Amino acid sequence: MAGLREDKKLQTQTRILESAKKIFTEKGYKKASMADIAKSSNVGAGTIYNYFPSKGALLLIIFSKEFEQVQNRNVYKLDAVLKGDLVDTIIKVLKELTLSLDHYPKSFLREIVHVLTEEAEESIDLRRVLFNLDEEMIDWFTKLIKENSKCFLFPINPEDAAYTIYSIAITDTMLYIYDENMSCDKLLEQIKKHIEFLFMGKLKQTAGE
Repeated sequence: MAGLREDKKLQTQTRILESAKKIFTEKGYKKASMADIAKSSNVGAGTIYNYFPSKGALLLIIFSKEFEQVQNRNVYKLDAVLKGDLVDTIIKVLKELTLSLDHYPKSFLREIVHVLTEEAEESIDLRRVLFNLDEEMIDWFTKLIKENSKCFLFPINPEDAAYTIYSIAITDTMLYIYDENMSCDKLLEQIKKHIEFLFMGKLKQTAGE
């Protein structure tokens, strides 16, 4: 019986999260209410608080789960690509991370950015989760640069290079989120162009180039 109760609880939590994501996208974070989300997920207006304490907590969980899934999916592949062409490897990893954005309406992504800039407790928690994941990404790019240090014509600082790669990805992604006419393909094209520009003149040529 305990197992059945846990299964039902998990199903209800999943239903609430799916409803919350839909309503945040349609109404925006500020206009959405816990009552709206409860109604959409077929739970009582009071019952929803037994699962999630606030609207901000819902957004935090939705975002952190989505981002962690993308991050984890790539982590399993990272060691496999460490010995490939450096620039191609960086572009491939950023491409896989970026393609996940195409699964969400830009209105939802803008809501995430908006909440990140507020000073509410849930915004601080959301930033903490995001920054921790960002640090993991920067650490991996640092490792990649170190592993490929012999590819460079002159010594470079791996941490600085990794941070610059991360900055390119974030800047181009923000432009994508706020430009309704910019497609995900265009975003990938921009990132590729900027990464190639970053490493231009810094790498040794391989045989056949």
